[in-house]
Amino acid sequence: MEKYFNEISSYILSNKDVGEEVTVTLTGEKTQFVRFNKSKIRQGSDVHQLTLSMAIQKDEKHYSYEFSITGKSVNDKSKVDSVYKVCRSRMEDMAKATFFIPFKNNGSSSVTNTGKLVEITELTNIICVETAHVDLAGILTSGICYRGNVNSLGQSHWFESESFSVDYSLYSEKEKAVKGSYGGSAFELNSFKAKLEESIRNLKHMEKDNKILEPGKYRCYLAPAAINEILDIFCWGGTSQGALKQGSSPLLPYENKGKRLSPKFSLCEDFSLGLTSQFNDDGEVFTQKLPIFKNGQLENLLVSSRTAKEYGLKSNAANSDESLRSPVIYSGKLKREDILKELGTGLYISNLHYLNWSDQKQGRITGMTRFACFWVEDGEIVAPIKDLRFDDTIYHFWGDNLEQVTDFAETELNNHTYSSRSLGGSKCPGMIIKDFNFTL
Repeated sequence: MEKYFNEISSYILSNKDVGEEVTVTLTGEKTQFVRFNKSKIRQGSDVHQLTLSMAIQKDEKHYSYEFSITGKSVNDKSKVDSVYKVCRSRMEDMAKATFFIPFKNNGSSSVTNTGKLVEITELTNIICVETAHVDLAGILTSGICYRGNVNSLGQSHWFESESFSVDYSLYSEKEKAVKGSYGGSAFELNSFKAKLEESIRNLKHMEKDNKILEPGKYRCYLAPAAINEILDIFCWGGTSQGALKQGSSPLLPYENKGKRLSPKFSLCEDFSLGLTSQFNDDGEVFTQKLPIFKNGQLENLLVSSRTAKEYGLKSNAANSDESLRSPVIYSGKLKREDILKELGTGLYISNLHYLNWSDQKQGRITGMTRFACFWVEDGEIVAPIKDLRFDDTIYHFWGDNLEQVTDFAETELNNHTYSSRSLGGSKCPGMIIKDFNFTL
């Protein structure tokens, strides 16, 4: 695929007009999908798709056009010719860009992360056998994702990665559910079994009658999957230098009112996870590791070339929305076997959903408990809880209310498939929070 991308991009660049500069970006995948219901295969499909984006600059004007290609030279070159005509026609009537960022040569790279994937027939058989005694519904994805970027100034980047993901829910006879996921670049049967066994144990607890809790503040353990959901929302503006400059950032209280996070909280953008490319859509290459918070202190924010141009700053090759693509929250000292004992009496929160900012400028997030959330007394799980809505600020649950962080962290792949299979993911530990605020 890298060879074909070089061929079609060479054709595109060789047909640019005088005065034009061009960037070509490829998004592609070759993925197998399998859908399960009641622990049986219900649907299987293969997706092989390639999408090109051509961005043209001339006379401080910028226009981009995205289109699908087939991987066959004759068809794709004809399509390129048509796209050039459309782009040039539309650029004639465009005004010059207010904050024009000219293309430049950001160097070259080529990374291929070859996984140890199990053949799809064998993997589906493993899932069916290991879950034959329970009711599993879910999706298996497995295959290769591609990203490529070249421009007419000599820039050339390639990223290729093999990975898989099993995203599932187990259902009880009372139609209660436990959610789980397992994925990565190498399938390990024992690790998968351990994940399933944990889900099955939680499912047995879900058979008990719900405990109904009143709104209020409760001591909580938030599992890595729940922390990942919070981190995902935090990335909507929380790591953006542009958002801070424009007055919409959740870090405004940090900047203006002296609010601080806990010394136990450290967050880093870390591409050593190997889950996505270091280069962005413009081919700018991010450093492998960039600390965002270190021991509760803000170290860096993400700065795109657009923000750098507008505010006279230095870009650190962030993507256009200045969000984290491969974040890691650092682990602490709490051992897995001590979680319930250290929690004592309170809530064990496995998953959260429907998260959003309730007051972004104050760093306040809201969301719902979901799946396998339990009331714990004296270090023992007593009963599942009826769903609750939380509403709290990062300055509380990642600040003065953050008591302990687990000594382990779990990697969660980005399993979005809205138009194509996404890259990226995160690595998060679990946390014990004092007085987590529930409102409904």
